[in-house]
Amino acid sequence: MYPSRWWNVLRARLRTFVWRAKVEKELDKELQFHLERQKEQNLARGMTADEARFAASRRLGGVTQIQEECRDMRQTEQVETIFRDLQFAMRTLARTPGFSVAIIATMAIAIGANSAIFSVIDGVLLKPLPYEHPNQLVRVFLNSPEFPRFPLNPFDLRDYRDRSRSFASIAGYTRDDLQLSATDTPVRLTGFAVTAGFFHVLGERPEMGRAFSTKDELPASARVVILSHELWVSRFASRPDILGRKVVLNGEPYTVAGVMAPGFQHPGNEYQPLAYGKQVDVWTPFRFDGNPAFRGSHFLDGIGRLRMGVSAAQARAELGSVMTQMGREHEGDRGWRVILTPLHTEIVGGTQRLLWTLLGSVIVVLLIACVNAANLLLARASIRGREFAVRSALGARRSRLIRLLLTESILLSIIGAALGVCIAFAGVKILVALLPPDFPRGGDIHVNGMMFLFTLTIAIATGILFGLAPAWQGSNVDLRAHLHQSGRSATSSAGMLRLRSGLVVSEVALACMLLIGAGLMLRSFANLLHTDPGFRAKGVLTAGISLRSPSYKKPEGIEGFYRQLLLRLDSTPGISASGIGTDIPWTGYNENDGGFTIEGKKPAPGSQFHARYHSASDDYFRTLGIPLVQGRFFDTRDRSAGSRSLIINDAMARLYWPGQNAVGWRISFDDHPKESDWFTVVGIAGDVKDTPASDGAEPAFWWTLREFPYADMVVAVRGRSGASVLADDLRAAVHSLDPSLAVADIRTMDEISARAYSSSQFALFLFGLFALLALSLAGIGTYGVMSYSMNQRSHEFGLRMALGAQPRDVLAFVFRQGMKLTLAGALIGMLCSLAFGKLLASLLYRVSIYDPVTIVVACLIALVTAALACYVPARRATQNDPMDALRAE
Repeated sequence: MYPSRWWNVLRARLRTFVWRAKVEKELDKELQFHLERQKEQNLARGMTADEARFAASRRLGGVTQIQEECRDMRQTEQVETIFRDLQFAMRTLARTPGFSVAIIATMAIAIGANSAIFSVIDGVLLKPLPYEHPNQLVRVFLNSPEFPRFPLNPFDLRDYRDRSRSFASIAGYTRDDLQLSATDTPVRLTGFAVTAGFFHVLGERPEMGRAFSTKDELPASARVVILSHELWVSRFASRPDILGRKVVLNGEPYTVAGVMAPGFQHPGNEYQPLAYGKQVDVWTPFRFDGNPAFRGSHFLDGIGRLRMGVSAAQARAELGSVMTQMGREHEGDRGWRVILTPLHTEIVGGTQRLLWTLLGSVIVVLLIACVNAANLLLARASIRGREFAVRSALGARRSRLIRLLLTESILLSIIGAALGVCIAFAGVKILVALLPPDFPRGGDIHVNGMMFLFTLTIAIATGILFGLAPAWQGSNVDLRAHLHQSGRSATSSAGMLRLRSGLVVSEVALACMLLIGAGLMLRSFANLLHTDPGFRAKGVLTAGISLRSPSYKKPEGIEGFYRQLLLRLDSTPGISASGIGTDIPWTGYNENDGGFTIEGKKPAPGSQFHARYHSASDDYFRTLGIPLVQGRFFDTRDRSAGSRSLIINDAMARLYWPGQNAVGWRISFDDHPKESDWFTVVGIAGDVKDTPASDGAEPAFWWTLREFPYADMVVAVRGRSGASVLADDLRAAVHSLDPSLAVADIRTMDEISARAYSSSQFALFLFGLFALLALSLAGIGTYGVMSYSMNQRSHEFGLRMALGAQPRDVLAFVFRQGMKLTLAGALIGMLCSLAFGKLLASLLYRVSIYDPVTIVVACLIALVTAALACYVPARRATQNDPMDALRAE
């Protein structure tokens, strides 16, 4: 179409549009004029205003009814046109089932993957937390230059509660597991000690009974407990008279004050962590016992509900002024700042980057699927050129052809989306099964109405996206070329081939970008696996024991029990080593941080010496396979009276004794130590990081079990037997000493290690899956373009071979054409991967986003895939018969 013709058509359509609008406007003005005139006449006859308006409307109702009927007819005509287009599209697609199935299957996989990932994002990030007005909930932490996030002191929390006006309520809670004495087997219950108002902060109340009050916080108050609904059902048979009854916890009677409603969600905590949504069995009131002037102990998790209209910044500013005032009153409160984090951010913050990156990756797969579908539609549009020419000759406008072709593409996309929903149902179940154990809000991931709405939206959007270019290209027909010749012009085919080649370049670029991202994730995971964890997991079993009954009130009784237990375990056949400690590696026990004094050293101004503190038995390190760097481990010499020994880790030695041997130095935990208050460093243990991906280990030290025998400890045994045998041996040893004790949290170190690596494995699996899917689609697209191109040029290749060209020359020519597209796509993909890599940077471990090995290998894989996709069309091109080409001439 020449420019002058195009301009004349556009001008005529604009005139028609303006004329119609003008006519409708004039008609409306004319009707309004007659209506007002008729009302005046009616008023002159003595009618009231309402009667005059009603009579005028009835008189002119015929005209307005005709106008409404015209509008209805236009709308009906449009609906009928849409239905005719749909019927024609279905008949057309039914005539080419192979073509239809190819597009529908491609779109079903891509849309199904997008819908499954969206369901995860909706359940984790978009769905509000199951609390009343969850946007008002914040977590409260302390902050200092040395401790970016630190728990609260109980008396600080009480002062916040009394002095703050920005919070509707504020509360604290800390882990406090209890042991339920039962008639059959003692059970370790997951418990929390909570301050008054804890349930009110979360907008919850017990289903039966009452919540805790400030009277329950007094040290001399009666012992009461609130049971979870699940515990009430499983252990107490849903007894309706449970309120007021006594239950024995830790060997002491507690009165049941209430039963929580089913489905109550734990908000998550930092100290001895339990993830959001995990089962909590019992809640007891936190007791403010001790000296209120002592503010050095921090172990309470803080949570608050802001008042309506109060922002987190305003509440933080108010608590900051309260903290300043408290710092003037108590030395232990000086130097601290208050930070507030929205509860939703606190729960899901660590997974947001991963999930959004996964959604971006699966959208890339969808784009590649759209490119493939567009390529197929372009090929089909070139075949239907004569049909479109006939339609145009009979008066069909280009917009009408575009609408017809878009109807077909949207129909294909919607059918693919319908199948994609089925894939999404299965995909969501698979994703939930693959989620790491502590993945936040995993229980909230479901297929719901939002997923269906998302799928419908993405189906229509992708239908328009992959159908627009073929519709525009296919509707641009040359009547003379198609009606007077064979139905295809060289110019039209060349333009369509250029468009299809551009689409192939784009999908190769997208696939290459995903391949590079998956390669970076693979390198990162390989680095994690090859990093020394600092311990030897194989053959080690762990379990928790709690000595909180009245029988073990004194430290001597606790130490005596653990010493006897170790003797029994060491004498058990099949157990080669046993140890006891306050914690084990990679279990999240990270908040016990204490300050100390180093003999002969002074800290830098404004700072202090501090490290994480632990307690361990003699063979704790040998059992876990933690190496000795210098000095010795604990032994019998450290059990004698007057011997006070410490073992520190290598990170602490490097920090406070750089270039020196820390063994033999003395440490005290008193501000004004006497000679008996000093502890001597007898050994340096190897570093164990908090998680495999941590930058390094935190400074830490261990007291002997004799010095600090904690009631809650972890037992580790190493043996040649299987895990079940070791667990039976451990239970038998514990019950032989005290049958009333529960052995809880029995896990192997291999299970703990696998859990620590699970997040990286999950990310690697999905990235790898999406990259493989993208590479396959890119290969299919390259094959389709090359095959179509070779079919169009089969006559040309026959002539070339008739004039003396060898098959290898034709083969090389075809390969050059395919490799040009692939190289261009790979180069663009390399550039795009630099931006995509920045999203992955926080997920990588010791690998750069510019890693040359990964980039080169990913591009080579893309090139090899493209070469394989070009091979079949190239071989077919060499098999053209030169005599057929000469006879056609």
